[in-house]
Amino acid sequence: RKMGRTVSRKDFLRLGGGGLAAAALLGTAGCGGGSGQGEVIRMFVGQAATAALEREAQGLVDRFEEQNPKYTVEREAIPPDDVRQVIQTRLRSEEPPDYFSYDTGPGFGGVLAESGLLYSLEKAYEQNGWDIYDWAKQRATYDGTTYGVPDQVEELIVYYNKDLVPEEPKTVEDLKAVADDLKGQKKIPFGFGDSEQWPAGHLFSIGASNMLGREGLDNILYGDGKWDIPEVEEAINLFFREFVESGYYPDGVNAITYDDANTLFYAGKAGMNITGTWLVSEIVETVQDFEVGIFPFPSIDGSGISPPAGVGTGTFIAKGAKNPEGGIALIEYFQQDDTTRIVMETFNTIPARPVDTKGLNVPPLFKQVLDDLSKSTEAGAFGYNLDVLTPQNFNDVMFSGFQEVLDGTRSPAEQAAALQDAWETAKKQGKIATQ
Repeated sequence: RKMGRTVSRKDFLRLGGGGLAAAALLGTAGCGGGSGQGEVIRMFVGQAATAALEREAQGLVDRFEEQNPKYTVEREAIPPDDVRQVIQTRLRSEEPPDYFSYDTGPGFGGVLAESGLLYSLEKAYEQNGWDIYDWAKQRATYDGTTYGVPDQVEELIVYYNKDLVPEEPKTVEDLKAVADDLKGQKKIPFGFGDSEQWPAGHLFSIGASNMLGREGLDNILYGDGKWDIPEVEEAINLFFREFVESGYYPDGVNAITYDDANTLFYAGKAGMNITGTWLVSEIVETVQDFEVGIFPFPSIDGSGISPPAGVGTGTFIAKGAKNPEGGIALIEYFQQDDTTRIVMETFNTIPARPVDTKGLNVPPLFKQVLDDLSKSTEAGAFGYNLDVLTPQNFNDVMFSGFQEVLDGTRSPAEQAAALQDAWETAKKQGKIATQ
């Protein structure tokens, strides 16, 4: 499978990290490594998606050892999904990792912190001056202590076929005109499939972020705001009723997989595709017949534009690590500008900190994504991908409920009310993460 197709990449937001390409970045070429001399750093990570990427990742770790001859890196790489299953056991073992890669967010790194299994990185941040975006750092901060260093970020955007879509729409009215024009050309306006249910969560996040802005979402997530309000209903109605009734999605949208929806776009059958920046490397590899551009989802009835952004994995150190200093040295190595540039050029991933893109040897589409993301970061204009921040019972209602709205068996108002019910239940059970 291509790197862009790995479960870990497309699930970054859904799973609060899901392994992502961090596995690929952070030296995941199987066990062993090093010259057998010097201080050992135990590294525990998810495997890279392809043999070629593992060789690249191996090279990055070899480079660390060359630059830091006092260390030998002993790394263990297992399938990313297996990391989630064994991480607690590993962290409690007699030889826990000095450095490991794991999902950020309350349901992942937060659980490990609650169990007392993570080493605080507060002092390391101060000593090394790691310049992580504040909003990204929050994802690796639990109960006021920062335990992890996020290693990449992603954003939800609209990709478009430049042969079929002449200019970027600035409002939803413009977008509808583009979609109607595509229908006239016998094209599907949006390659979108909701067979796995989580893609609808991404669309809802886009709609809610634009309609409410970050402050409005903060009021619901961390204050006493509610989901069953007109703005939320309008967002639901737009994506899951209006677009369906206007014929903007493929027929049988609930039966179409995420990968198949992407394929419609690659094949030039769909003019636009709403998904995450993790798809860039796959688009660059796959699409040869037309040029692809990106734009943030436009203003809905005068709303702001707040593309949801999220953090992939972070790097952590086990509380019981034998060599925490070595783990910190390895984190510092990956934060250095020269290493970051190699990572960006090799893996087309976006670091979780400001970076100078001048002279960067990357595909034009990736350069555009980088520039777009840094603009949004400066403006503080990001929204949230919600299912990373919301509890499981809420996500269950979100995922199954949107399929019902898509097929017309549930109204937007009923779905907004169901989301609010689930939210209140989670609050009563103490499952809502506070800032």
